[in-house]
Amino acid sequence: MPTAKRQPQPSFEAPNLSLPVASLLPSPVLRILFVLSSQGHDPTEVVAVWSYLTKEEGWEVHFATETGELAKADSKLMERGLFRTVLGAKNAIVEGWYEMAGSREFIDMKRFGGEEQGKVDFADYDAVYLPGGHDKTMIPYFLSKPLHSGLVNYIPSCARKTSPITKEGQSLTGPIAKPQHVIAAICHGVLPLAFSQYPADYPNAIHAGKSVLHNLETSTLPMWMESVAWGVSQVWRMGEYYRTFSEGVAAHTGEQPQNEGEKKGEVEYTEDIVKKVLDDPESQYKRGPLGPGSFTHTDPTYHYISARFPGDAKDLAIGIAREIRAARQRFVDEVAAGVYDGLIA
Repeated sequence: MPTAKRQPQPSFEAPNLSLPVASLLPSPVLRILFVLSSQGHDPTEVVAVWSYLTKEEGWEVHFATETGELAKADSKLMERGLFRTVLGAKNAIVEGWYEMAGSREFIDMKRFGGEEQGKVDFADYDAVYLPGGHDKTMIPYFLSKPLHSGLVNYIPSCARKTSPITKEGQSLTGPIAKPQHVIAAICHGVLPLAFSQYPADYPNAIHAGKSVLHNLETSTLPMWMESVAWGVSQVWRMGEYYRTFSEGVAAHTGEQPQNEGEKKGEVEYTEDIVKKVLDDPESQYKRGPLGPGSFTHTDPTYHYISARFPGDAKDLAIGIAREIRAARQRFVDEVAAGVYDGLIA
C-alpha cells in the first residue's frame, strides 16, 4: 500500500513582514525536477531520493526525459535473482519504483528536448536532480545536447550568494527576487554536467568554452568502485555491463580523441572523465572513503551536491533538502533586510 505523503515541511523561517514585502516570499510548495534517461537508470538512485523528498519532506517531484516517454529502470537491477541480491536493487526499492511509476507526476512525464513549445523549463524548479546508471543505454542521456543546454542555463542560478545582506552594494546573482536554485547528481549522473560546456562566446570569459563543472568541487563514481563492480559482474559473465564507456567517449561522439585515454577500445572510467574537465582535479575531485560508507560532497561556491553510488542516495536526498533550505533562507533574510524593496510597487 502506498505510504501517504507528509504535509510539506517548512523550507524557511519567515519573519514578520508587511504584506507588500511578504508578497516577495517564495511559495511554500517546493518542486524538484528529476531529469531521467528513457531507459537504464539505477532504480536506487531514483527511488531513494524520490521517497525521501516526497514522503519525508512532502515536496513535489516531477520527472522529465528527452522525448517525454516514460522512463524505464535498468531491468538487470530490478529482476529477481542472485545478481539483484548482490549488486541490484533491494526489495523495498523495486516496490518503490512501481509505486513511483504509478504516480500522477511520473505518468505526466515532461520533455526536456525537441521543440521549444511544451518543453520543460529547468528554471521553474527549486532543484534539478541527475540520477545515474551504468548500462550503455544511458549513453544518449549523458551526451544529450538539449540536456547540456538546459544545464548550462541553469547552473548560474545555483551560485551561492556570499556578499553581505544589505540594501547598499548588494550584488545579486542568478534570478532577481528569487531564491538560488540547487543542482544534485550521483554516480554517472555527474557525466551530463561534465559534458555540458559554456559557449565559447560566453559573456564571462572565465567560463567560456569550459565544462560547467570546471570550477566546482564534485564527487562521482570512483574508479575503484567501478572496477570492483565490473569484476564481480564477471561471475555472471556480463561482459562490459559495468564499463559504460568501454571504448572511450570519443567512440560515441564522433570527435577526434584528445588524448591517449580516449582511443577507441580504451575504457574510460567515470572518475577520469569527470576529472578531465576540472581546473584542478587534485583539489576539486572528492573520491570519498575507501569503503561502502555513505558519502556526499557539497560545493562551497554553488548549491551543488554530488555523491558516488546508490548507497549514498538517502544522504544525498537529505543534502538536497538542506541546500534548498539554505538557498531559501538566504533569500528570505535578504527580503527582510530590504534588499528587494525597490521591486515593490
